[in-house]
Amino acid sequence: MKKNIAIILLLTVALFTTTLLSAQEEGHAPQKAPIPLEVVFTGDGWTSQMIIDKKFAPDSKFGFFGLTYLKANYDNEQFLQESINLALLKFDVVKNVSLLSGALFNSQWGFRPYAGAQYGYHSRTFMGVVNSGFHLTETQNFESLAIVEYRPAIKGAWSLYTHVQGLYSYNSEIEKHDRSHFYARLGVSYKTFSFGGAYNYDCYGPHKIKNNQFGIFISTMLR
Repeated sequence: MKKNIAIILLLTVALFTTTLLSAQEEGHAPQKAPIPLEVVFTGDGWTSQMIIDKKFAPDSKFGFFGLTYLKANYDNEQFLQESINLALLKFDVVKNVSLLSGALFNSQWGFRPYAGAQYGYHSRTFMGVVNSGFHLTETQNFESLAIVEYRPAIKGAWSLYTHVQGLYSYNSEIEKHDRSHFYARLGVSYKTFSFGGAYNYDCYGPHKIKNNQFGIFISTMLR
């Protein structure tokens, strides 16, 4: 199994490197897609999340999807301390649909290679992304992540900000729930900054240990 994982990772790294060098040789500048960064403060802890979704060049079929999530508890309760990191290479198959290959890291179970697909749609006021795939390890988790944002204009540089994010990971080895969450945001945006109310629901393990948090969020779009 370890040999298969190593082969998958080597192929992913080789493909990543070849594509990046090819884009540089063609003289294309990387697409400057904004990078959303969010911090949420609640009564018993805080979370932060940053998402990168970029093409290597404006007309390239290759890109990168990355997500970094941190969760901390003020009382240092161990099961409420969490770090999740995704690093995935993308290849566009048809419009809005891409294949994904890379790796995930979770502070609870460590490192796992990953393969799957993504559907993404972006417009001036709406954004939707759905990733679905498998952890290529003994557990063979099937995991889906969905993110939806809607930002209709209010007046001038102000707009309404709504964000919904959901994750569900199923452990096919034991045929039970492994990890899920549902996050909701409602607030306003001014230019690249957003703020308002936040709700986080997290669920852990086959016994579905739940954690609910209410708080405030502040986010910005890095360029």
